[in-house]
Amino acid sequence: MLEQTKIVLSNVSFDLGLFRKELIKALKWLQPSEVAALKNWCSENFSGRFDEIASEVLHPQLSL
Repeated sequence: MLEQTKIVLSNVSFDLGLFRKELIKALKWLQPSEVAALKNWCSENFSGRFDEIASEVLHPQLSL
């Protein structure tokens, strides 16, 4: 499931709204160990462009 999620996120990365929506969906499906790997992958691949979305979705307690 993690690899499929990476493909989907890469394909929708042109649209911030779609990226956020797919990231939220992925967090519901993935196992905790996969979520950690996804966080690292997002940080490596989308750092800068999606920092706000990533911090809001991946680290919700930090955005309060």
